[in-house]
Amino acid sequence: MRKIKGILIIIILINLISCASDQQSRDPSSYAVPVNNFTKTVELLIANDDFLEEEILKINAQNPSVQRILLDADKKLRQQNYRQANSDLERAFRITKSDGALYLRLAHLRYKQGLLRQSESFASKGLLLSNISSWERLLLNVYLKN
Repeated sequence: MRKIKGILIIIILINLISCASDQQSRDPSSYAVPVNNFTKTVELLIANDDFLEEEILKINAQNPSVQRILLDADKKLRQQNYRQANSDLERAFRITKSDGALYLRLAHLRYKQGLLRQSESFASKGLLLSNISSWERLLLNVYLKN
């Protein structure tokens, strides 16, 4: 019985040591970040409205019911049916006011409608959210620059 316990302990230790030695470094300085590609992407966001729209439509809502509404609004936005898209987005806004994807789309829709102050307003409000990603933050900042 003691031999079996000893063998099991040795096997567990060997397994733990092998798992620990197989870990890769998580040091951020070890990652290669293509800064030139990132800079070009940001320039495209500012210069190309279609590219900006594609990136915004890739952002998903956190709430599944809001996401379904956003998908409907996205279809209407692509068809340039801004009034219906706005109606869908306002319905989603009644459900939640804490989703970065919603603020992005509202800012973008107002921008497409030529309502730049309202676009900036939605972008500013979206930037106040604490639960948005860095990419959402960057996209919202694009509307502050227009």
